Amino acid sequence: MLQNASKIYDYIILTIIILTLTLSLFKADSHNRSKYESFLLEQYKDMPNYSEQELKDIPKPEHPHMAIFQNNFMTLDPKLGYVPSDRLNKAFLETRQIQDNNRDNQRQINWSPIGSNMGGRTRTLMFDPNDLNGLKVWAAGVSGGLWYNNNIEDINSTWQPVDDFWDNLSVSKIIHDPNNPQTYYVATGEANTAIITYRESSSRGVGIWKSSDSGNNWELLETTREFEYVTDLEIQNINGNSIIYASVVSGIYQGQIHSSSPSDGLYRSTDSGLSWEQVLPNINNDIVPYSPSDIEITSSGKIFVGTMKNLEGNGGATILTSLTGDVNSWSVNTEYKTMIESNNGNNIPGRVILSSCKNSPNYIYATIGAGFLNNMGFNLSYGELIIKSSDSGSSWTQVNRPTEDANEWASLAWHALAISVHPDNPNIVFAGGLELYKSTDGGISWIDLSEWNLMYYGGGDRYIHADIHQIIFKPGDSNSIAVTSDGGIFYSNNSHLSGYDPSFTERNQGYNTLQFYTCDISSNNNELEIVGGLQDNGTLYSKSDNNILENLDINDMITGGDGAFCFFDDDDPILLTSTYYNAWYIINTETNEYNYASGNSGVFINPADYDSENNILYANKVKFNGSQTNRIIEIDEDGDISTINLNTNSNVYFSAVKLSPYFDSNERNLFLGTQSGKLYKIINIGNSNTVQNIGSDLFPTGNISSIDIGYNEDHILVTFSNYGISSVWYTYNGGENWQEKEGNLPDMPIRWGIFNPNDNNFVLLATEIGVWETSNLLSDNTNWLPSINGLGNVRVDMLSLRSSDNMVLAATHGRGLFYGYFENSANLLGDINYDNTLNVLDIVLLVNLILENSNYIIEADMNMDSIINILDIVILVNNILNN
Repeated sequence: MLQNASKIYDYIILTIIILTLTLSLFKADSHNRSKYESFLLEQYKDMPNYSEQELKDIPKPEHPHMAIFQNNFMTLDPKLGYVPSDRLNKAFLETRQIQDNNRDNQRQINWSPIGSNMGGRTRTLMFDPNDLNGLKVWAAGVSGGLWYNNNIEDINSTWQPVDDFWDNLSVSKIIHDPNNPQTYYVATGEANTAIITYRESSSRGVGIWKSSDSGNNWELLETTREFEYVTDLEIQNINGNSIIYASVVSGIYQGQIHSSSPSDGLYRSTDSGLSWEQVLPNINNDIVPYSPSDIEITSSGKIFVGTMKNLEGNGGATILTSLTGDVNSWSVNTEYKTMIESNNGNNIPGRVILSSCKNSPNYIYATIGAGFLNNMGFNLSYGELIIKSSDSGSSWTQVNRPTEDANEWASLAWHALAISVHPDNPNIVFAGGLELYKSTDGGISWIDLSEWNLMYYGGGDRYIHADIHQIIFKPGDSNSIAVTSDGGIFYSNNSHLSGYDPSFTERNQGYNTLQFYTCDISSNNNELEIVGGLQDNGTLYSKSDNNILENLDINDMITGGDGAFCFFDDDDPILLTSTYYNAWYIINTETNEYNYASGNSGVFINPADYDSENNILYANKVKFNGSQTNRIIEIDEDGDISTINLNTNSNVYFSAVKLSPYFDSNERNLFLGTQSGKLYKIINIGNSNTVQNIGSDLFPTGNISSIDIGYNEDHILVTFSNYGISSVWYTYNGGENWQEKEGNLPDMPIRWGIFNPNDNNFVLLATEIGVWETSNLLSDNTNWLPSINGLGNVRVDMLSLRSSDNMVLAATHGRGLFYGYFENSANLLGDINYDNTLNVLDIVLLVNLILENSNYIIEADMNMDSIINILDIVILVNNILNN
């Protein structure tokens, strides 16, 4: 018996040690949350905090730079303080391995795209050299990958995606080899926005892709994997030999500097990309090469390189020329850099974009950006100069800008700046910034060819979406040009007829590169109604009586700006949409009447949820800088706003807002998550507003990205969107106990999660790399699979469920909207009620019961969340007592 008592004593001591260590960790974690909140608030001091008037004064209504900043703090590794985006490539490789190992495993969701005749930001287009009619074209979105269209002139010809499973879908340039037209090269990484101005880069690259069979198959050139951003690609033809030039720069992506290796510069390959040599000279009075923004190789073979400032702010607005491209062969022209620096206003040299006349190669044009630091520390940049040379760059003269003020024609020159010279007539020039302009007299005078704001009126012959990135003449037909912009692709076949105002058509049929932030689906399954908020293209709404939607197009835009959260009312013809900072529209879809509520609060893409029963919207009110702490707002159907002050003890904004679907006439509960990992249940929202902390000290310190409720309020799913932490958590008893459900997920942001309403064992996650699914959430070892039946490796921001038939809508950031259906039943691989589990408190009570007459009574924290199998405890106690 003494031996038994000794073993019990040892067990108690071990239990006390474990509990003591656990409690100390919990206290440390609570301290970490406070430190992390302080860190976030300090970082947000550098974030623009625009007033409503300042937002109106910015040249265009879209502000994706703000979403990039917000995304940075949603996804950074809390331990590092920045986004370790190199882990995304590792996550891609892990994803591909899991996909390859599970090709034959059945997925429950089959995804179908909702087509779109609107495009997202597109920086490059190429006419296929193998099409003798010049009809087939290739284009690419900066987050939607590579596409092709077999007939750019046929309005009914749709775009086809090339590969949804590339490691990187951010494409900046596509070219072909003039000596081997079956060979294509694709550059990746959006460097134009990779130095902080308004925003950071939307995506870093992974180098250069190559196809040797006209785009049917692709491989990544391993020698370029450390090229973080490739701004341009060109090929020089020397006596039938193809010399490839790649302009490579570094940039900032989600708070972290990504330096291209071995350095910025112009890289030359004479062996089809197997090896590269950096050929540019160093910046004057510096030890690093120039950072090239653009390459122009004239038809006579002379090489021109325009520069942009590097991460240290040096080397912009410079033009370099060489006949051979060899090291030490370059002439450096800093005349306009010096001119800009001497300005009283726009005195920071920006980037240079170049174009030459094919049949008169002595004629070269360049447009040069310049700007200043505003009072918030951002480098604004405008289209300051247009210059031309008639002697192959030996001398340059300044010509007129399209508008008197530089900021009128090219207000975002760091982002949108283009110029293109007619292949036969050097006096005909097209220039693009906010709008598209044309000169027929060599830059003396200009006419405005487009009106971007026609997007709000259904388009028209002059409609080209704002922010022009490339202007391309059709080979063999200089009447026809293609224009790429933040809204995709536009085409004209009467572009330069003298005295004629050309007409443009939007050529985005099926070019589904839209970047959605949010989505919702109507509860009525007799018809299909969807709505989604997206970058640069407002909020789109579409309805179909036969559950089959036509392609989304410009006529589906119901509100402008950057679209944010949006909701259907379940029992009234009411639709709610929002733009940045709690600006809400409450729309009656039958009468088209609307009310407007401008909260001027919260954050850019502001978390919210909607109560259809009472027609009340609840949204975060806390600002990035921490003002309005612990507050949410409620908005009624008339647009009236009131504030609810909650005692939630959080210093940062509410990153997730979820209304419980279970309620009665007297009470409804609201769940709130924060950026530091705190989780609250607000009982009887709008009335008593009783706050319960239902989170766990086991939760990571990070951004709660979504909350979903399962069979009842006992079953809750919580996701986190940071790198470096456990991202998926589940409770079966209303928050008394939480379980980590990360399983085999790669280290990547998890942006949303939803239960199958008929089976809480089945869950979908919206992630940085597509949708993932599990059918065994409730087992001890949760296994996740990429949900790839129809959906690729694209970032997904949100999932919305129509409970009447379990239809799921997925909002991707780069490939538009997809939908699928949960099956009505699934195999249950776990115990729904977790009747075979025991928490730490139960263990302590069990041990105390054994020792009820001893002095060794252990006090436990009622919120202890560690779970252990009861069978193991029984076996352990039996062994102790029997031995």
